[in-house]
Parts: sequence; structure tokens; C-alpha cells
Amino acid sequence: MSEANAIVSFTVRLNVRGMVMGQRLGYVPLVNGEGGLEDTEPFELSIDLNVLDHLGINLYSNLPAVLTEVVANAWDADAETVTIDMSTEGVIVITDDGHGMTRSQIQGRYLRVGYRRRLEEGAARSPKFDRPVMGRKGVGKLAVFSIARSVEMHSVSGGVKAGLKMTEEGIRAAMAAKEKYHPESVPPDAIDIEAGTRLILRDLKRERLRRDDLRARLARRFSVIGGRNFSVLVDGRPLGEGDRKELSALQFVWQIGETSLPSSIEPVRSGVLEDRLSGWTDPQWCVKGWIATAYEPKNLKQPPDNLNAIVVLARGRLFQENVLDKINDGRMYTKYLTGYIEADFLDEDELADIATSDRQRVIEDDPRYQALLAYLAYVSRTVVSNWDAWRVEEDHSQAIADNPALAKWLDRLKGAGYKKQAERLISRIHKLSDDQDEKRILYRHAMLGFERLRLTGGANELEQALESGIDVLMKLLADRDVLEACLYRDIVQNRLEVIRSFETHVGEDERERVLQKYLFEHLWLLDPAWDRTPGSEIIEKPVHAEFKNVDAELDPDELRGRVDIKYRNTTGRHVIVELKRANRVLGVEELVKQGRKYQKALQKCLKALQREGEPYEVIFVVGKPLRDADEHEFVKNQLDSIRGRVLTYQQLIERALTAYAGYLDKTKDLDQIQEIIDQL
Repeated sequence: MSEANAIVSFTVRLNVRGMVMGQRLGYVPLVNGEGGLEDTEPFELSIDLNVLDHLGINLYSNLPAVLTEVVANAWDADAETVTIDMSTEGVIVITDDGHGMTRSQIQGRYLRVGYRRRLEEGAARSPKFDRPVMGRKGVGKLAVFSIARSVEMHSVSGGVKAGLKMTEEGIRAAMAAKEKYHPESVPPDAIDIEAGTRLILRDLKRERLRRDDLRARLARRFSVIGGRNFSVLVDGRPLGEGDRKELSALQFVWQIGETSLPSSIEPVRSGVLEDRLSGWTDPQWCVKGWIATAYEPKNLKQPPDNLNAIVVLARGRLFQENVLDKINDGRMYTKYLTGYIEADFLDEDELADIATSDRQRVIEDDPRYQALLAYLAYVSRTVVSNWDAWRVEEDHSQAIADNPALAKWLDRLKGAGYKKQAERLISRIHKLSDDQDEKRILYRHAMLGFERLRLTGGANELEQALESGIDVLMKLLADRDVLEACLYRDIVQNRLEVIRSFETHVGEDERERVLQKYLFEHLWLLDPAWDRTPGSEIIEKPVHAEFKNVDAELDPDELRGRVDIKYRNTTGRHVIVELKRANRVLGVEELVKQGRKYQKALQKCLKALQREGEPYEVIFVVGKPLRDADEHEFVKNQLDSIRGRVLTYQQLIERALTAYAGYLDKTKDLDQIQEIIDQL
């Protein structure tokens, strides 16, 4: 039988500690897995074909992971170009121009699951370009069965063509019959490549063929694509760093050692990280790559991938998809992180392989991996200290450029500690929204809240809130004390405006009714400590209307009596206010005569209600001093007889201004802040 027509056998061998256990150590035929074994016969370990379910058919779940294995094989074969053609519906064709394989090499290497080139050929580097070989386990060739049920392989080496076709159906049939699987040979005249290897994948598993951002996802899995002597084309277009859109969204970048950054990265600021730790004893241990932070976490959300990850590569290809989750740090900066760390020492030839078959996980207790985690801890400490300072400076600079009034506020803050905290506060708010109006509102509230915390010694509280995130910060700035302080200030400002307005009305000798309305609405003018009991106010009401349901036996004169203002304050005292025109000059007897009517009517009504013990007061508000004001003792006795007193409108104004003078002195700084806030 000619070599061209020979049946190619698909075998599985188990490699243990560098020994190929598939060699015959003594074999006794087995029937259905059982057979007689003499005491002198050695044992033999056999592997069933169903291991392919775990090493190929069901090992990978997505297209980029499968293509990664094929591209890595092409790299190891010294290929300069790899083309991936998916233009034909239902077919994927992958071609490389590497050294290819002879028919014997196909049988001894490609069809031998577990063949380890580095060990068995003593070739850790490729012969032509001296590349570090990526493949190690000898199972990546089976990855294509994760996405296709039919795989055809053509290869040309030294001008000699060879090829085969394998199907999942055929493999499963052999598994069921407990037989070896024999792929179908492809005639040389059906092979139309001149060098290298071609894979033709048919009968695709569409559920695993999501092509969302395939170019970017594949480009992220290698550091060698687009480099010297190696390019990968997808549907005719070469892959490169331009396919990785996240590179343009990076704000700060730290290059590791002398690593050259991708040209697409144009960071606002950059730093340098050491390429090894001082505690590493092996001089060969060092890392390359870069770490970066994005402008916003959303820049790293590119479905179906989350690029908030630090990828680990070894020998130029993916080793672990994300090691970021090993940073035990819940601070905000981790949400902005992305990057690549190349650590070739994780895949040394003479040491144990610590990557799982699908390269999704590693053996974490290996000293090399622990060394990587120690390096990651160093990276996180350095990055967070730089990131925090740089981001505050950049963000608050932009915020001030948008809102110059913020610079005035920062300039008036005394002490570097307060200013630094305020800058961080501005930075946080700057990131919250793209809407300038929304940000201005937040700045106003934040400034007031910050001042309150500063005055009450809450600087440490603010520092902790800034570290904990915006939710905690905004809750702190909007707590009850802040609201009460702001409301009280608004109340005082309003009262000062009323005092000035009241003074104007009195000066113009406004009608009694206008003044009456002012006093009724602003009783604190009579005494800043006074307040009404809700529902007790009466303005311009006859006395009998107030007590209409009370039979107090009021005489006609008392029934006709009226008060300008009557209310019961929070201490339970009844207050009756009689307003006089500002230009009238009155005597005390005239006031007492009128006040006595109110006194008698009130006393009768309180007695009828069995509340006669409740205190009361009668106040007369006049514009000018009494005619008999010089007769102090006489005036006092007259007023005491009705529990009365006299105030002038000017006295009301002066007393109110005096009551709030202290507050006005203490709020001069706040007024300056208010001016700044008004400018926002």
C-alpha cells in the first residue's frame, strides 16, 4: 500500500513527567475493556478516545479562544502570515505559510494528542526565526472541534503535500465501538497551497460562533501580532493595535521597565514601573507590559468583554485572562484599571506547566505565580498613589476651566489639607455628569456641605467619604445638619430683608393695615423668640367671633371690640397686639382704655372655657413716644394694670437687627461663599 493511500491513525498518549507511556510495556489484548492478565505481565495505562470531549470538543466555548490556539501553532511553525477567512457562509479557512508537515509528521505530531514539542524535540525555540515556542501541552490542535464538526487539514513541507479530514461524527462512532479512529486522507492533488498549513472548518457550531468584536478580542490575546515577521489577517485585513479601541480611552499609563507602549496610546500622564521585585532571587525573572487607567469605567465595557482586567501573557500569548481579581482592594481606582503583564518565567521549559488546558486558570500555589501576585501588589500600590493625585489635578483643572468661580473658593481655603480635600471633592463631582448645569448644582451643595464639615471639624469624615465613593460622599454632604444650616441661613436672610422693607414702610407712613399685615406675617419682629401655635392666629376679627361658641356674657361694647392681632404663642401666653398709625401721638390713658376692653373680653372668655389662669399680654405698637412718656412711674402703673407694654416701630427694627447682628458677623465668610455660589 502506497504512503499516499495509507490509513492515518489518530492516537492518544499520556505524558507523565516527560515519559511517553504509550510505548508498549507489555500488552495483552482486551475485549470490551476486560481480559486475562498473567501475574508476570506488566500493567499498561490506556486512554479512551472520549478524552477528546475534555481536551477539544468541549474544552473551549468561544471563537477567539479557538483561533488563539491555531494562531499559536502557526507562530511555532515559523509562519510569517496567518489568514483567517470567514467570508464563505458556514466555512472558516485558516492558512499559514509556516514550515508545514510531512505525512509522517502529521501522524507522529499532529495526530498524537499530548505530543510535547519542547520536550521531545528539545526545541524550545523555532528553527527559522528563533521564536519562543508557545505550544506546550499538545492539545491545542483539538480546539477546532469546539466550533466545527468537520476539520480538513492540508499541509506542505519541502514541496510534499499531505492532508486529512476528521469529523466529530467519526470520532464518536469510534468511541462507541471502542476502536481507534482513522481520519480520511486527502489526495495531494486536492491541496492547492504551496507551503505551510491550511485548516478548513465546516459544519460549524453556530452557538459558539459569536463574532462580536472578534478582531479586537483576538488582537488582545497576543503581544506578537503585527510585530516583526508575523501578521494575522482576518477577512483580508491585518490585525493590529488599531483594532483595540480601548487604547484610545486610556488616561494614565504606566509602562513596565523599558517596554514600548502601543502607538495608539496617547496618555495624559505616564509613569514607569520596575520590571522585577527586589526580592526575586532568579535573575531571569522579569516582566514587561503596561498598566493603564481609563477616563471612565464605561470605556472598558465593550460587550461581550469587560476590559476592566489585567491580562497575563507568557511567550507572547495569553496565559491568564484576568489577574485583576487577585487585587484584594475595593477602592474606586480598580474599576478604571486595565493592562498587560508579560511574564515568561510562568512558562519555563524545565519546570512544571502551571496553566490549565484551556488557559483560563493556573495552579495558584506555584512559587512563580505567587511571585506574580507579589508583583501585582507592588503595581497596585504605585498606581493608586499616582492615579489619585493625577486624577484630582486633571479633573479639578478641567472643572475650574469650566467654572472659574471654583478657583476663588479654593484660594480662600486656609491650609493645604483643606484645599487638597476640596480639590478631590471637585474632582469627584466633575466625573458625575456631562451636564454642566447639573454639575453646577452639585458644586453649590458640595461647597456648603464642605464648609459645614470644615467648621464642625468633620475633615476626617470627609476624607473617609472621598475614599469610599460618591454615594457615601453625597450622603454626607446632604445630611440633616447641612440642610438645617442652609435653611436657617435662608430664614435669617429673609428676616433681614423683611426688617429693611418694614423700615421703609414705616418711613413712608404706610397705612395701618399694611403694617398690621407685616407684623402678623412676621411676629418675630415683636420678639425673635416668639412663635405662633399653628391654627391660633386671628387678624381683624371681632372678639365675639373668636369665642362665638362661648357664652361669656359679653356686653355690647365688648362684643363690638376688635383686635388687630391676637395669637397664643408656644409658651401658652395669649398676645393681643394693637397697632397705631406711625404719625399719631397718643397718651397712656387712651391706650389703657382700649386695652382694658380687650382684657375684660379675654378674661370672660377664658373663664367660660375654664382656662382663666392662662397668661396674657397686651402690646401697643406706636410710631412716636407717648405724650406722657416722661412720667415713667405713672405710665408703668397704667400699663401694668392691663398687663400691657408699648413698643415703637423703630424699637422693633433695632431689636430685630440687634438679635441677628451676631449671626451677621459670623456669616461674613459665608456671604463670600454665597457670592461664589451665585457666580456658578
